[in-house]
Amino acid sequence: MRIMHISRASLMMCRFLVPVIEAQKKKGHYVCVCGSDDSDAQRLRDVGIDVFPHQLKRNLNPIGLIRAVLCIRRILLEQKIDAVICHSPIGAGVGRIAARLAKTPKVIYFAHGLPCAPGQNSFVWFLWFCVEKALAKITSAILVMNTYDENLAVRRLTKDPGKVFRVPGMGVDMEKFKAESSETDRQRITRELGIAEGKKIVLCLAYLIRAKGVFLYFEATRRICVTRGDVCFLLAGDGPSMGKLKETVEKNHQQEGFRLLGWRNDIPLLMRSCDIFVLPTFYFEGLPVSILEAMACGKPVVATRHRGCEDAVADGETGFLVPIKELTPLVDRISCLLCNEQRRKQMGRAARQRVEQHFGLDYCTEKIVEALEKASEE
Repeated sequence: MRIMHISRASLMMCRFLVPVIEAQKKKGHYVCVCGSDDSDAQRLRDVGIDVFPHQLKRNLNPIGLIRAVLCIRRILLEQKIDAVICHSPIGAGVGRIAARLAKTPKVIYFAHGLPCAPGQNSFVWFLWFCVEKALAKITSAILVMNTYDENLAVRRLTKDPGKVFRVPGMGVDMEKFKAESSETDRQRITRELGIAEGKKIVLCLAYLIRAKGVFLYFEATRRICVTRGDVCFLLAGDGPSMGKLKETVEKNHQQEGFRLLGWRNDIPLLMRSCDIFVLPTFYFEGLPVSILEAMACGKPVVATRHRGCEDAVADGETGFLVPIKELTPLVDRISCLLCNEQRRKQMGRAARQRVEQHFGLDYCTEKIVEALEKASEE
């Protein structure tokens, strides 16, 4: 079978889908991708994966979307593709329409978080729901990662529950994200960032947009630092809100207790070196990989009671879940863990065990490929 993965950005496929593609190849399929033509596309080519660029942009410009549909349709026909697997809201929408026009036999939607998510403005939610409802009619199968998406897809997007497949997420490399943290690891980070010896470290890793809860995280750090000076808060990541966050940090004179790190390529080291991981997101998550990576490193997690986060964190066992967009509960739960080293360690051990049992890379890859095989055959 000739299979093509389609996403708006090659970054997503480069970061998450290579194990799945390699597993599909081992089953005898020809597997290629259609994505952005950039350094991430070149990384895919470097590991032997053919990449066909579509020139699809992040915005919803109608002319650009039409051009992308026609470009992808042409590629599907030229490559004689039997099954497309579409990822990301924009990429999946354009990809499915193009596949319909190309009369591709199997059209699979791998939803890394349906865009009609809880916590959204009701009008925006309804618009996205209408789009997904319409596209579901030209979709052979839908893969979902969390309970909310599974219930929505089964009950409201399709009349055939057999078209919906639940998978356990993209998985975590358990060797790369280890629970053991050496003194050398910790010293390297504290020395680089100028963190005083003995201070506790709280980490948030996120794409820097408001919906990821990064401004709420900063406000929580500001409140906690008023009453205690034994903690340093880190925020790693890049994104459109970087400039605004820098201004906010400088305005509040928080440079001592807060570090805005930007993009990092040593995430496993940061995860191992921190004491607590925080992600107060209200974005349309599928199953946040950063949470699972922190748990694999044996760290307790404070996250929102939100789609995807609820499926990863066992509240009260591997961390805490707090209401979305609420500051006081977030401050309380972070403070609770800062004050109790024994509980941090207990939750961290339980977190590592949970990831080992349910979210290991090999296990998740096997389940994803199994679901894709079934979806392609039916």
